[in-house]
Amino acid sequence: MPFVLRILASLLLIASAASAKEFKLYAVLLEDMPAELADGSKWQMDKGDVFPVLMYKEMQTKIVLQLAGTNFWTDTKRVRILKDSEVAAAIDRYRKNVEAYLKTDSEKQKKQLRAARPKSESDAR
Repeated sequence: MPFVLRILASLLLIASAASAKEFKLYAVLLEDMPAELADGSKWQMDKGDVFPVLMYKEMQTKIVLQLAGTNFWTDTKRVRILKDSEVAAAIDRYRKNVEAYLKTDSEKQKKQLRAARPKSESDAR
């Protein structure tokens, strides 16, 4: 009988793990602020913008926020961590920021590629 109980307990653990949801913190900016992203670009972030939290730094006085594939940090007093009930509505704002970032980053890369392209002989004349 103990063998059956072990199997049953294992199945219950597997079922509870499968239904677990992802845990991610989101923060909303409490004020407008300039930010220098890890990729070197500079952005003006707006009050109310939402970002996933990557980590805290310097004894939780700084917070690292994510924007697409890059990140930036700010003082923790400039953000508020969203409650679970606020996240669904706030993610739309984050997606708009990601779209703007990706579009701008794409344009920047296109300009760099055009500038690096060797001039053809017809351009040299």
